[in-house]
Amino acid sequence: MEQPDTGDAAVLRSLELYDEFVGDPTPMIYERFFVKYPEGEEMFAFDKYMESRMMSSVLMLLSDVADHTTPIEYTTHWIADHVAWGVGREMMFDMFDMIRDTIGDGLGDRWTSEMHDGWCALIDRMRPVMDDQIAEAEGYRPQPTPA
Repeated sequence: MEQPDTGDAAVLRSLELYDEFVGDPTPMIYERFFVKYPEGEEMFAFDKYMESRMMSSVLMLLSDVADHTTPIEYTTHWIADHVAWGVGREMMFDMFDMIRDTIGDGLGDRWTSEMHDGWCALIDRMRPVMDDQIAEAEGYRPQPTPA
């Protein structure tokens, strides 16, 4: 069954162009993220290798959803770990917006309205699935025992 194009081709094209003309977006994404969430850098223990490995996985996940090889529902395996590490809902959602914004900023004049709209649509499709998984994971978070 062929899936309708929801702007996903534009998302994939933006990632290809970024790789071709700019390179690895990881440092720029985390620079943006750590400005807003300085505690995030401590969560990574200032480990650049871990940052790179994690972002590589996130970009692959986004590509797999955009090219329709993986349903969104199969991409939330990482959420329970992040909740357990104390990563908040807002941090998780903002990361995807920051990825989009970093790609757009890096592409400059190559960034199109179709790319922007495609990214927004992709993230909007992911949010409810992520939100459900976050809520489920938060339900399993150990609560502090009263003193």
